[in-house]
Amino acid sequence: MLVRRSWLPLIALSSACAHGRAHPAGEEWLAEVDFEGNRRLGDKALMTGLGLHRVLKRGGALDPYLVQVDADRIRGEYLRRGYLDVDVRSRVERKGDAATVIYTVEEGVRAGTRVVITGLPDDVRAAEVRARLPLVDGQPFDYEAYDRAKAPLLAVLQDAGYARAQLETSVVADRAAHTAIVELVYTPGPRCTFGAVEVAGVTGELARAVRERVAFTPGQVYSAQALLQTQRNLYGFGRFSTVQVQSDKAAGEVVGVHIAVAQSARHEVRLGGGIGTDPASYEVRGRAGYSVAGWPFPLDTATLDLRPAYAVLRDGSKYEPRIRALAKLERRDLFWTYTKAAVEAGYNYLTVEAYTSYGPLARLGFETRLGSDKVVLRVGWGLESVGFRNISSLIDPALRAQIGLDRHERIGTYEQGLIDDLRDHPIEPTLGGYGELRTMEGTKYGGSAYDYFSVVSDLRGYVPLVGGAVLAAHARFGAIYGDVPATERLFSGGTNSQRGFSERRLAPSVTGDDDGTTRTVPYGGAGLLDTSLEARVPITTIKTMPLGVAVFLDGGDVTETPAELDPMHLHWAIGGGLRLLTIVGPVRLDIGYRLNRTGAREPDPGSHYAYHLTIGEAF
Repeated sequence: MLVRRSWLPLIALSSACAHGRAHPAGEEWLAEVDFEGNRRLGDKALMTGLGLHRVLKRGGALDPYLVQVDADRIRGEYLRRGYLDVDVRSRVERKGDAATVIYTVEEGVRAGTRVVITGLPDDVRAAEVRARLPLVDGQPFDYEAYDRAKAPLLAVLQDAGYARAQLETSVVADRAAHTAIVELVYTPGPRCTFGAVEVAGVTGELARAVRERVAFTPGQVYSAQALLQTQRNLYGFGRFSTVQVQSDKAAGEVVGVHIAVAQSARHEVRLGGGIGTDPASYEVRGRAGYSVAGWPFPLDTATLDLRPAYAVLRDGSKYEPRIRALAKLERRDLFWTYTKAAVEAGYNYLTVEAYTSYGPLARLGFETRLGSDKVVLRVGWGLESVGFRNISSLIDPALRAQIGLDRHERIGTYEQGLIDDLRDHPIEPTLGGYGELRTMEGTKYGGSAYDYFSVVSDLRGYVPLVGGAVLAAHARFGAIYGDVPATERLFSGGTNSQRGFSERRLAPSVTGDDDGTTRTVPYGGAGLLDTSLEARVPITTIKTMPLGVAVFLDGGDVTETPAELDPMHLHWAIGGGLRLLTIVGPVRLDIGYRLNRTGAREPDPGSHYAYHLTIGEAF
């Protein structure tokens, strides 16, 4: 690509103009930078970072010193890519007062790689070192890959117990053989073990919590990875703003460790809000919260949370106030380390399409790791009392009785959940999988007026493709057996499920005339099946924020009973969207188009598309 600046001689004034700047006659200015002979690296790659690039953008004067400096920069860029024989020459061509700088590049042959490793102790194999170096013998040399690997290469010995290991690295150019020889010279020093651990910054129960999250014991073979895992464990505790884990590498074979932590602010006030829209409604949301850490006891956190919302259906049928108020007391490390227990009490006032529900709730919860931070077990008990009002006129007395809207609802449940999270990143995963299984038993022994069992399973998988693209897949199954409470019924459609439908619109529903307008009111079902396949492809960057596109195929259905689910007869939708990765997560705009089942007897009849604007990936 040729980068140019237009110029036009003005006869009357004897001057030229570049980027709005007038150049008097006789003042030389830079009009163009060009490259010749570059085949492996494009003009844009070479232009970025040149001093002349900045001069060109502002229409400045030619600087001979920068011409030579930039030639060295171009040469350095080639050397970093392994072109050891590169030669760069510059020349300046003038046309009047306008100057053009031309760089002629002779790239030469890209050097291959040869790795030479010396000084390893007997218990560390060379293959372990080579596994950390993203350069393979005979493959093209890349200086940036070599430079990034220095710390991981030293960590090979440090993780094997050699706390005082040293590594000297160098690259020797064998131009005759077109080879870059990477020399790794290790000085391992003595093999060490961990010594005593000192904790600073906290006392009492918090100090004990810190010690219980140390990922090693005194006498264990030294490992830099164990220090890093300790720091991760302490940040994951959620009570410290700063964590420093430092080893004492003074003389000797026993390495002491000093841990210094600084507590986060005890009192926190959270205020927030947002707006949302889809083809069915507009919604304004707010949130206000207050939490105090260390009350009433050092490992406790008390929280108050209020979440009001107000929604307006686009068809004008209903204005929906929604209020959730919740008080929670949470305890860390109850019974043993890495556990979390919570007591919650609150009140809900929620308007949905079919009715308004209201009433108090209470919940007890407990979660713990199962051998790894990737696997989490959750158990709990919940009790909720729910009343109904403002029931849609389209729901006749028989249907009210069928779904339980003609009576007060008391739900007492025992809950279990198992999560196995093997994703490489919780917000923008590119590799791995996620699985979750949740079950609930409604029983009189839990205080319930309903006797039922529900299960919801969720599976997700991610595979990286070429160019940073990711192929993601998702499947979800839900079923309720026995008495089905109205507030526990299942719905699909929306930003995180079948995107051909608006929120909750894929569900058993009733359609009829309401004050002269035909409306559809979903009331939910007892069987659910969702599936999605999505390709996410990065395309460019906007002010350091990656921008990508996605294409997806979603399938799903919700039926009155689990037995009615038919995987061969799902509602299907195809669509695409944009992803802008920001500091708060990916901002997502998706549009889904329904491919089948849009008739009068189907959910949300006559609707063919839905759009969704939200933060976060669909799964």
